[in-house]
Amino acid sequence: MLERRSAAAVSFGPFSFDPQNRLLSRDGVEVALPPRVLGVLELLLARAGEVVSRQEMLDGVWKDAFVTDTSLAEAVSVLRQALGDDPQSPRYVQTVHRRGYRFVAPIVRPGAALGVPRADAPVQPSIGGVLAPWSIAVLCAAIAAAALWQIARSPSPAPPPVVRFEVRLPQGTRFDRRGPPLAMSRDGRTLAWSACDGAGCGLDVRGIDRLDPLRLAGTDGASSPFFSPDGRWLGFFAGGKLQKISIAGGSPVTLADAPEPGGASWGDEGHIVFAGTPAGGLSLAFDQGGEVTPLTAPRMADGEVRHLWPSWLPDGHTILFTVATSPLAGSPGRIVALSLPGHTWKTVAQGATRALFASPGYLVMSRGSDVQALAFDPRTLTPTGAADAVLDRLAIGGGTGAFTVSAAGALGAVQSAPPSRRLYWQDDQGHPLPDAVARLDAVALSPDDRRAAGVVVDGSRSDVWIADLDRGALTRVTSAGVNVSPVWSADGSRVLFASSSGGPFAIFSRAIESGAAPSPVAAGDGHLFPWSADRTGAIAVVQGRHEGRTAVAVLPRATQTTAAATASFDETAPALSPDGGWLAYQSDESGRWEVYVRRAGDRKAIAVSADGGTSPSWSADGRAIYFHEGARLLSASFAAGANAAVSRPEVVFDNPGARVIAISSRGRLLVQEESAPPGTALVVLQWVRELGQRLPLPVTSPR
Repeated sequence: MLERRSAAAVSFGPFSFDPQNRLLSRDGVEVALPPRVLGVLELLLARAGEVVSRQEMLDGVWKDAFVTDTSLAEAVSVLRQALGDDPQSPRYVQTVHRRGYRFVAPIVRPGAALGVPRADAPVQPSIGGVLAPWSIAVLCAAIAAAALWQIARSPSPAPPPVVRFEVRLPQGTRFDRRGPPLAMSRDGRTLAWSACDGAGCGLDVRGIDRLDPLRLAGTDGASSPFFSPDGRWLGFFAGGKLQKISIAGGSPVTLADAPEPGGASWGDEGHIVFAGTPAGGLSLAFDQGGEVTPLTAPRMADGEVRHLWPSWLPDGHTILFTVATSPLAGSPGRIVALSLPGHTWKTVAQGATRALFASPGYLVMSRGSDVQALAFDPRTLTPTGAADAVLDRLAIGGGTGAFTVSAAGALGAVQSAPPSRRLYWQDDQGHPLPDAVARLDAVALSPDDRRAAGVVVDGSRSDVWIADLDRGALTRVTSAGVNVSPVWSADGSRVLFASSSGGPFAIFSRAIESGAAPSPVAAGDGHLFPWSADRTGAIAVVQGRHEGRTAVAVLPRATQTTAAATASFDETAPALSPDGGWLAYQSDESGRWEVYVRRAGDRKAIAVSADGGTSPSWSADGRAIYFHEGARLLSASFAAGANAAVSRPEVVFDNPGARVIAISSRGRLLVQEESAPPGTALVVLQWVRELGQRLPLPVTSPR
């Protein structure tokens, strides 16, 4: 039996609780609650002001029933909703981190002991002496009753108002587009974002009660920030690493390698779950450093390419993340819940790019440029209603929506008009290519420079199309499955591409003029993506490996087989020299992406880039290697032979807001330029309370 200090009713604020009959009332009206929730309230009131451990509460309320902390957390959540309490600014029930809960409101216990004269005290025989104590007692009781009546009649404090405000960046500055730029501390009192200008990108921090942000020194190149649970640290990605820095300033601390950032989340026990490789799963790092532990790997047999955008649920042992089924950034994926330590998976939603849990029981997801909310039961990891759009005009960063939520019920989102895109030849800027050409992603130029193959994403599908660069006419190449990575054959008669219908990506080919159906070229038990082809018909490919890494290999036309990859790092973006003798590629062997070149069939590599490099390609004569350093295009002269050598790279193109996406056989640069307003961050405090009115949670009882 639960011990009770007193069977008399107690009052707090506008509420009264009768432990004898287990009744909670507000202003005389009963508040119906499940028995377990009433048991939690009774125990907290009986030990008001004390920290009651989770185990004591489980033992006292659930007794011999086998339940977990999730049942207790759900009961406390229901109790808080009934009391109108805010877990971040509690008036009644306070969470004591890693210890338990405490009832913090003043309580009134009418009929408390009034005190009795001691047995050895002298007795006064006068009537006044006899009546005086009773008169005082009656007076005190009357005062207490009046105070209790006044408290009961007092209106409950009004909840904090829903507040909206905007964060605008200085002229010439924009929110980062490489990943979700905005982060908010759990208590909703501090904002952080990644912002970029002509000099680069970095992290800014601002309290919501401040007007001016603080730029954190040492965060050059930082993207995708996220807060520690106590709000004192920021995690971020920069220079191919996962790092952290104090919001009070100081030097950043490196925690893990992460050459291809895909989001991170900081848990209560100091574990940071993150995605950091181009075709891998999630990993766990500790916020004090140490060994990194692989957590998941994409299941290629099911068409999974990468795991992205992880976030912890409040229970501390469940992770939400996105399963990408296409290598194209921004393609919709599956939202999955992973329960630890059993590593059981459960699909929660389809067709979204990222999801976060919003207290007390909602998922907030990005689908394209919309923010959608979904009622969600964290106990069963199951949606309890249909999704509803709650915000539009969302800016896109790293292929996903730029939004964040806090445990205090606040929302932050970067809103912006859709970017306008135009393509043009650098030497002919006044004549942009037709709009139909600008629709294509992953553009590959034909050898005669008259056509471009690319990908058009439509919902969960993507198809390969060919565009006439002069007229803008589009011709469909594929019509089923997920199709990516188009590459032209050296003679321009065929287009190679990777295709998946729910399993591993395999390589197909289609003749352009004949109109015949695509034919298979190569397949394996892992993903295969074509990247370039030479005059002999050989194909440079990217292989997805089962340990979550990528490797490059050459597929000779004669054998149509690939060599097994054994490297312990990622390689991608292979480009065959025109004669097929050399292979340029990018690797994260150094901890960040750099470009290397090696003789085809040999593992001895020569470094091409020195300060980071991606996406290499060759000049038509094979004497130069182009590559990107951020948005800049550089070129390094290459001398083949027994003593092959690479010159110091020189900048070929440097135009903020634009990027070279292809180089013609005659050395012309095809430039893609995207222009969009810098965007404005909208912050809504108490947003979840507003959401609850629009999308009410179903009424359920905890176990």
